[in-house]
Order: sequence, then structure tokens, then C-alpha cells
Amino acid sequence: MPLHLLPRHSTTRRHVIKTLAAAGAAAVLPGSRLPARAANQDDASGGDTAERWALLADTHIPDDPATAARDVNMTDHLRRVGAELIAEAGRAPLQGVIINGDCAYLKGLKGDYENLAELLDPLVEAGLSVHLTMGNHDDRGPFYQVLADHKPERPVVDGQHVALLETPLADWYLLDSLRFVDQVEGELGEAQRRWLAERLARNPDKPAILAAHHYLQPEDPPGGEPRRMTGLVDSAGFVELLAQHPQAKAFLFGHSHRWHVAADDNGCHLVNLPPTAYVFDAQRPSGWVLATVTATGMTLELRSLDPDHPEHGIETRLAWR
Repeated sequence: MPLHLLPRHSTTRRHVIKTLAAAGAAAVLPGSRLPARAANQDDASGGDTAERWALLADTHIPDDPATAARDVNMTDHLRRVGAELIAEAGRAPLQGVIINGDCAYLKGLKGDYENLAELLDPLVEAGLSVHLTMGNHDDRGPFYQVLADHKPERPVVDGQHVALLETPLADWYLLDSLRFVDQVEGELGEAQRRWLAERLARNPDKPAILAAHHYLQPEDPPGGEPRRMTGLVDSAGFVELLAQHPQAKAFLFGHSHRWHVAADDNGCHLVNLPPTAYVFDAQRPSGWVLATVTATGMTLELRSLDPDHPEHGIETRLAWR
């Protein structure tokens, strides 16, 4: 189960934590079965209900708040984004905040998660629910040491964090692609893919949005030089699963530190979230994405930490297949 932080002083939060601890990783968050929150905009079908989410990835929070990498102080970046999220929620409600992996800096140290928890605390106090997944720079052991209340007693996929967030307009599947700590490649694994296929089959008509840290990696071309494995080692099996379940409308990932939106051959949208920490290419933006989900699709608005970046504020509209 990915970490789910909910407002500390709400009975909903206490109930969620108790339910997750008792039911294990596959538990559906009771708080996620909320009515869609008005977003003050019409959807494509003419209604006035939409769900707004804040999407982040690659925060890379270190144990020492003064630590910087690639000329970026990661603690400062997340603190700035946190303030933006609280301000955004003041303008119109947010359904939740998702941080899609590589929450910790490099090796998932206990101190990394202690610093992360402090940075997320203002969001929780402001009433925002926060959901985190595992990336290759995370480590479940220290993660649980800091957030022991969130360790499931009966995980549905042994040793992995898996959760399903249900809302009226979409099911959000938060998956675990952590294979080895501080090694670049990722893996969902047969057990997790089997669970995902079974759950998708239960709701064939409801849009599903999937999130995992690692990207899909194409197979090596016949006779070509083998590529270095940096994405999901089981990409082929996952792609086949997406093709078999057309209710899977979008796959969200991070890992490459590059904001980009595309689609696969079957019309499933592939959303590479920007890093909240640092970029690998100085021309690319860092920040977060405001996602507005309707019955027929999703609109993604880049919120760059550099308001002068040419892509800041640009909206990308995705229509469900």
C-alpha cells in the first residue's frame, strides 16, 4: 500500500488508517469513495462535476534539508510546491495529491522520510490527502520505520505497495515498481500484474488511471544492440495488460525527469510527470501537474516552478479511448 496521509484531526483519517492496517495493501481507501468535488468547470458531456488532483514525481527529498543536487535544493522545491498546492486547494478543492515515486533522495534513508514527513505535514494540516508510491530510490524498510502506522498487516501483493483509490469518475491504481533500491530498473512483477488484471476485470466500464514510477521500455529491435534496462523489465507483459483492458485510460509515471505526454498504439495515454526536484535537461521544466478528470477525459496543466518557462500553464487535453 502506498502511503496515504490524511488530515490528522478528521475521523475519516483515523478510520482510513485503521482500515488499511487491518485490510492490507489492496484496501480501497474509504476516503477515496467521496463524491466528485466541484471544479468550477464543465466537462465535455456538459456536466459541472470534475475531480482535481495534484500530480508530482521524483521529489528526491534528502535527510539534510541543506542538501542540493544539480544546483537544486530539493527540500526547498517541495516546500514551494506544497505552498502552491495549499493555495490551489483554496481556490477550488483538490481530490488528493499523488507523489509517484522516488520520494527519497538516493537510498531511501530513514532521515529522508523524516524530512519528507515534515514537508508534507502542512498539506495534511490543510486538509489535503497525500498518496505516495515507491520508486527505485525508495526503501520500504526505512519508510515503515518512519510511518509504521501505514504498514499493512495483510498486503495483497507480498512485499509491495499497491492501492486502489475509487472516486465517482475514475479508479486510481497506485502500483509499486521498486525492484532494487538505488538501481535504475523497475518491475511490477507477475503477482502485481495478476492482481491488477483481476481488479480491472471487475469494473470494465469505469475509467482507470494507473500510476507507477517507472516508464515502459520497448523491446530491443531484432539484431540490434541490446539497450540498457532503465525502465520496467516486464514492460511487455504490462503493455499486453493495458491492451486487454480498454478501461485503462492513462498510465502515469516519472523516473526520466522529463515532462511529456504521448499515447500507446491502443490509445492509452502515457503521461511522464515532471520532477519536483531537478531535471536532467536544463531546458525541461520541474514542478507539478494539475489534473482535472471528467467523465470523458482528463486535462493536464503544467505548473512549472519557473513561471517564465514556456510550458508553464499550458493545458493538454486527453480524451478517453
